Amino acid sequence: MVNAHNPDTPFTMQVCGSAPGDGAPAGDCQPFTAAAMAPSPGPTTFTGSYTARASSQVWVIFADPSGPAGQGYRLVSRSSTGGHLCREYMGWRCYAQSWVMQLQGTLLPSATGASPAVGMASGGLSINIEGARFTGATAVAFGGTPAASFQVESDTRITAVTPAHAVGPVTIEVTTPEGTATLDAGFTFVAPIDGACGNAQGQPTAAAPTTQLCSAGQAGSVLMSGDRTAYLWTCTGLYGGNASPQCAAPSLLPFITSAGPASAGSNGGERITLIGHALDGTTAVTFGGVAAARFTVDSATQITATTPAHAAGAATVEVTTPHGTAQHTGFGFVQSVNGACGAAAGQASITAPATQLCSAGTGGRVASAGGAYAWACEGAHGGTTSQCTAPWADTDSEGTRASVSVPDAAANQGWTLAGALVQSSLPMPLPQGARSAFTPLSLTLEGGQTGSRASVTVHYSQPVPRDAVYLKFGPSPEGHGCTGAACARPHWYPLPASAAAFSADRLSVTLQLTDGGLGDGDGSANGRIADPGLPVVLATAPGGAVPVPALGPWALALLALLAPLAGVAARRRLAPR
Repeated sequence: MVNAHNPDTPFTMQVCGSAPGDGAPAGDCQPFTAAAMAPSPGPTTFTGSYTARASSQVWVIFADPSGPAGQGYRLVSRSSTGGHLCREYMGWRCYAQSWVMQLQGTLLPSATGASPAVGMASGGLSINIEGARFTGATAVAFGGTPAASFQVESDTRITAVTPAHAVGPVTIEVTTPEGTATLDAGFTFVAPIDGACGNAQGQPTAAAPTTQLCSAGQAGSVLMSGDRTAYLWTCTGLYGGNASPQCAAPSLLPFITSAGPASAGSNGGERITLIGHALDGTTAVTFGGVAAARFTVDSATQITATTPAHAAGAATVEVTTPHGTAQHTGFGFVQSVNGACGAAAGQASITAPATQLCSAGTGGRVASAGGAYAWACEGAHGGTTSQCTAPWADTDSEGTRASVSVPDAAANQGWTLAGALVQSSLPMPLPQGARSAFTPLSLTLEGGQTGSRASVTVHYSQPVPRDAVYLKFGPSPEGHGCTGAACARPHWYPLPASAAAFSADRLSVTLQLTDGGLGDGDGSANGRIADPGLPVVLATAPGGAVPVPALGPWALALLALLAPLAGVAARRRLAPR
């Protein structure tokens, strides 16, 4: 039997001993398989053996009942009929004989496949048609529509460009001078298909999705977004269709972008804010392998954690969720420094201490109240804080303590406190009858404008007596405990209420001291104010007379000299005229 699609392979035929109908015995035909065939076109030679039975003639009959036409051969002829292969000798006797027969014919073209086999209905797709005996092809058609163009690349391949055609499968036809090869349903025309995202779109996942990426079209590579929050891909359209919008599936993989602050003290206990992605559901937070003291999941993008105690050095932060573990390497521990009070602690002072507040850590603002100064020495890097105190200066025999403060220089006409000292003794005895448990407070102010006024406040740990005044020592203007030349000599004199204003609770007094004037001990307008003073209860005359300060020795001597003169004047006024 001839193979219509590949006639160059061995095939089976029948060989008969006589021509059909010549009276030969029935069943005289025998099968014969060709062992070889020369290339076509040209004579094709078969070689085999056959035992003749009743005839001297040999006919070739193809087993295929449809005959050679259309099966790869035509114009079949026999070039040799053999010879007398049998003779009569006491009956017919036949002998085996080798023979050669030749068939001459022309092979038809054949088509075996097309690639690609699917394309757009609009045409324009270049495809390869595979087969045999394509040399000299004169036409290529798709479902009866001629190809837009074609090129015979070889005897076994044609390149053709598809024409526009209705949607559906079609037969490919290749026509040569020897015949036409057909490939049933060899190509299918389809309409354009736009890409569309599949069910994986929008579905949170901990790994890149691999299925249901596109409901139409062809899925491209799945990539992680730049901010690592989603997996992204595109569904490319088919047969000229449009690509889909970008498809995305939220990522459930956690990650940490920052830890703030980026370091903490080795003592632990500091709050750290972790910023990242997919942090909801967090089950554990560790710092350098040590579990956080505690943590709170504020949102899917933030965790607040409290650091554990940990040795100084770099420490990787890890956050564990049901979908994975996130790591952050930009964090570390530094050695904690505990605050410690310095030499100023416990040391009595008339002014707030400004140096030696802390031997370790950082000193805070010094508060002053109730007879003591207080400040804190704050630790560094999570270290502990120490609370420090120092008493005010002891200013009287009854345990009262005092401190001095001045406004900022800008609000005090430039005056600053250059010195404050609690003296151990009086520069001169107090006026007769005056009493005070306080010791003098010597103040020195500098930096102010010449002749201007400075403000100073003295604070006391216990209330000053209600009837006390603030007594100053030094020269004074006329009428302040002196007259005439005596005012130029140092003496005790009370400051008026306008220059010494006690607070309502009597726990402080604010002094207004004038350079070279009231309250200035050197009596000179030289940009420096210095003299002692203290609260004093002055002597009170019977009946509640206004207290009068005692005069100094020079004033008493002057009064002794003036007394006789005053008596003479009185006698003159009394003498009759």
